[in-house]
Amino acid sequence: MFSLPFKTPQLLALSLSLSLLPPLVKANESHDRLAAYDKIYTEINYQDLKKAMKASEVFVVDANRQENYEKGHIPGAHSLASRDQLTNTLPFLKNYPVVVYCWSPECTSWLKGVDFFTASGYTNVMHYKGGVKEWMEKKDTLTTGALP
Repeated sequence: MFSLPFKTPQLLALSLSLSLLPPLVKANESHDRLAAYDKIYTEINYQDLKKAMKASEVFVVDANRQENYEKGHIPGAHSLASRDQLTNTLPFLKNYPVVVYCWSPECTSWLKGVDFFTASGYTNVMHYKGGVKEWMEKKDTLTTGALP
């Protein structure tokens, strides 16, 4: 019936409901929006992210401003701020795992990232809540500069 890459009707329903979420949530209700997004998008922890990255099984996106991305980002992460460059590197499969992060658990820049990927039809979007701050606390390395 549908030519979209949804394995189950439940995933189709979830994707459709997610596409309706941003208009239903007022911008001045950021706390409510954050709570809603926390319920919808799966959180991935540091260990699972590292494992997925090592196996090349995840597309990682930094949702911070471009100047912050250039100061330090998770190795291999793409910058949401560089939309033109980002759109040229997006995964072909819409169910490919995508992880969006920002600076720290208190940061809300990741909301822009999940909105972008959901609107682009991606169905497996996750959030790395620890962000750059936790990455550094784990004594892991950051990459500086823009992507080549």
